[in-house]
Amino acid sequence: MACIHCGAATIWDDSVSSAVCTVCGSLADPTQSVLTSALYAPRDDIETSLWDPAAPTTLKSVRSGNNWDLAGQGKESRDRKNAVAMSEFIKSLAVSLNAPGLSPRAITLFTQMRAATSFRWGNKSRAVAAACLAIALREANRPDSLHDLASILQVPPTSVSRSFTSITTTLGLSLTLVDPTVHIPTLQAHLSSLLAPHQKESTLPVSLINTIRPLSLHSVSSTMTSLSHLLARLSPQHDLLRLPVPPTACAFFLLALEAEARAALNPLGDLAAALGARCHAAKSVVMSRYKTLQDEIAGWVEAVPWLDKYEGKDKGKNGKAKVAKRVVVARGIKDVIKFQEEVWQKHSVKRPRLELDVSEEEGENEHNNEEGSVKPLEVSTEPPRKRQKLNNALSQATRFLLDPLNTPLSTPSPRPSTHSKPAQPSTLSLATYILSTPSLLSSLSSSFSSYPTYMPMPTRLQLLALDRGGSSPSRIPDEDLFAEGELDGLVRSEEEVGLLRRVFGWEEGDGDAECGDEEPGEKKRKRKRKRKGGEPGQDGAVDEGVVKGEQARKRSKRLNLEALHQFFSKDCVDDNTNTGVDATDTDRNDFDLDLDANIQLIGLEEIVGSAEPFLDNNDDDDIEDDDDDNPNEGYPDQRYEEERPP
Repeated sequence: MACIHCGAATIWDDSVSSAVCTVCGSLADPTQSVLTSALYAPRDDIETSLWDPAAPTTLKSVRSGNNWDLAGQGKESRDRKNAVAMSEFIKSLAVSLNAPGLSPRAITLFTQMRAATSFRWGNKSRAVAAACLAIALREANRPDSLHDLASILQVPPTSVSRSFTSITTTLGLSLTLVDPTVHIPTLQAHLSSLLAPHQKESTLPVSLINTIRPLSLHSVSSTMTSLSHLLARLSPQHDLLRLPVPPTACAFFLLALEAEARAALNPLGDLAAALGARCHAAKSVVMSRYKTLQDEIAGWVEAVPWLDKYEGKDKGKNGKAKVAKRVVVARGIKDVIKFQEEVWQKHSVKRPRLELDVSEEEGENEHNNEEGSVKPLEVSTEPPRKRQKLNNALSQATRFLLDPLNTPLSTPSPRPSTHSKPAQPSTLSLATYILSTPSLLSSLSSSFSSYPTYMPMPTRLQLLALDRGGSSPSRIPDEDLFAEGELDGLVRSEEEVGLLRRVFGWEEGDGDAECGDEEPGEKKRKRKRKRKGGEPGQDGAVDEGVVKGEQARKRSKRLNLEALHQFFSKDCVDDNTNTGVDATDTDRNDFDLDLDANIQLIGLEEIVGSAEPFLDNNDDDDIEDDDDDNPNEGYPDQRYEEERPP
């Protein structure tokens, strides 16, 4: 568009909302106007945002060259988002403590600490944020309120205190002490010296000393700390918090003493002068702070339903109240502290929320840590997965050097069998085995015989090898392996050998030499061949001593069929005799068996055993062959009827 005055080219200018000539500077539409407002005007006092939308994002994965990250997944983007979240969190935390104007300073301290130490996001960042706000409170001449900050964030107070010290050391900050509780040790030690029995010239009256001496100074210190925190919490803008701290600490200590005694201390001026002299404060200044705090606490007493209230002066009775304000305050301080703590924990403070983008590599596992609580030590009853070493030379030597007389034996023994009981630890220490003689060890082992040890007694060969420097035959001959008379005690005497022969029925010359060289398979085959051969003098033949009755023959488990047939034939003869049948018609004379007259028919086994000597080896072999070939082996009478002579 050309200029209407000179015809030159024009350009658009947003500040005047019109086209401007590049030569003469005339406006193409001078009637336009720009509406301005304070809401849209730039302000230097407004905090600039930490979020830069024009910042580049990481697309290429830094950790892995083959993968790609989406926009906003890089470490830089995550740190910017977490920084914005932490700034909002610090603002909410400052509002909770009635100090919203201190949030910019706390955010600046947090950013500087993050750049200096690069701490991790998570619980560590919470503690650092609380410490930064405490430093900002301290710089504004207000109590740091570390305990309240830890309670709001649900983190341990010790974590906040460590972060506070770390920040002041890293950033080189110098802070003034504005908390009255820092003077508690000084005041407590000074009062203890004033109440000491050996103190001859004390500035305190005897009645006051007798009243204060039974009180617990530890409880007094706890009450003073709670009063200091309560004042900073309920009246953060109180003028008393901006005054010098030592006189205020003395006034808090006087109130804590009266709260412990639950009565007014008289004369109070002498005690205020004594405590003020230690803190370089005048008596009048201490009493002025005392009265100011007393009026403030009296207002807190009004909020507790069950406490007596201060009724003020009664004009009808000399202008005095029924109960003095000092007494009402002294009786109600502990109840006020407890009541206000419960209100603070339940209703006063709304805890700010914090959501951080924490990576697996950098972040802390927040759900595994319960802030503000101490977890008990968990003892596992399950056995360890990896089996411990049974013998560790280094650990054994270390334990022995630390405690030589009480070190248990740790030398492992051979693994016991599954049927035996596990070995028990030795009752003798390692020093006993090292420092004792073999004779003493033998006596100790015999006295503790019911308790098996892991370390057996050394043998004679081991002792000789240690003494002579080796166990070769040249160093230890065979005659030295046994002590004098030891081998004779192992060999049986002639009397004992004879006794054993008589007990077991052994004959002279019996032994294992005759059959010791034969294998079990060879014995079985030879026995089978001998039974078939039936030669005298062999195992299968009947010994002469057995036939004569001098030796007992081992009873056979095989049924003697001929003896059975003879037994039934005898029964038949007896039956025929009783019925009048002639005995000559029977087959009783077929076998001429000379039985012993002493044999009684007690059982079949006796007759069978008596008839066995009359059978030779050929009969046994025939019975075996008949048992294998005859199909009528279950009917012995039919077989013998066929073989019976006519």
